[in-house]
Amino acid sequence: MNLLKKSVLITATSLIVNSAFALTSTESQALTQKILASKVIDMPLVAAKLVVAADKADRIETAKAAVVAVAKNHPTALSTVVGAILRKAPEATEAVVAACLEVAPQMARTVVAAATFATEGQDAVILATADRLVPAQQSEVRGEVALAKARRATKSSVTSKSGTPVKLITIPGNVAVTTTPVTDKQGNAVAPPVKISAYAGADANRP
Repeated sequence: MNLLKKSVLITATSLIVNSAFALTSTESQALTQKILASKVIDMPLVAAKLVVAADKADRIETAKAAVVAVAKNHPTALSTVVGAILRKAPEATEAVVAACLEVAPQMARTVVAAATFATEGQDAVILATADRLVPAQQSEVRGEVALAKARRATKSSVTSKSGTPVKLITIPGNVAVTTTPVTDKQGNAVAPPVKISAYAGADANRP
């Protein structure tokens, strides 16, 4: 078999394998309609459920189609949708981040922050994907990944000195704030104070 014939055979085989795991245009359109028909606040849950319900072979393609639909139509919901999907299907991290950056490169910081915060062990993949697709934003992206890793490390519950479990309050765009129970003069529990950064208030897309 000469080199040309071998190359053609390999290409044809690759197309067959890839097509077996791709959604048809009809399936992709139906998935997009289901997501866009829901309220924006419900899109993360709807998208995650669609990904989980998909056949294992179609899960990554379903995740990609979901984030592309949101990025194109409701970009303000993209970070929460990315996070919801990747918490359920971390194996789709590279494909989801790549799809988002190809459709909405201007949202690179938001996307990598959401993906990093939602997953464990995918940081290198996220950075490599961003470096490949948005190299001009490398410095900003790496900063977002570092912040998201710090927030992820402190998101679990901690225990106060008195042994009372307390949870972290995470403000979008800000490092999680550890709080201890606060009571009034009568001993009733009241909401603890929370510090919100100026950047957090300015960027509603940041997870």
